[in-house]
Amino acid sequence: MKKIDPFEGIFDNMQNNSIPTDEQKQKMRAFVLAEGVSQGESFMQKLGGWITVCPWRFAFCASAVQAAVFTLIFGAQYTNLLLSVFGG
Repeated sequence: MKKIDPFEGIFDNMQNNSIPTDEQKQKMRAFVLAEGVSQGESFMQKLGGWITVCPWRFAFCASAVQAAVFTLIFGAQYTNLLLSVFGG
């Protein structure tokens, strides 16, 4: 008569479940290849990617930089002009 060890079955299942399937291997390969391609991009390509993914962030950033630069150049007159134009 063979003695059955319940832990032996559990450890066998854990070992089999830890091995990736062929589908998981394909997904991992695709991810690694995509990351390798993205690391070879120039700054302008990365900037273009950021603009297309999050255009509102780029617009807000450009607006904030423009407001800060023009306020530094023209001082309070620029701020007062904008406020008078937009309802102040």
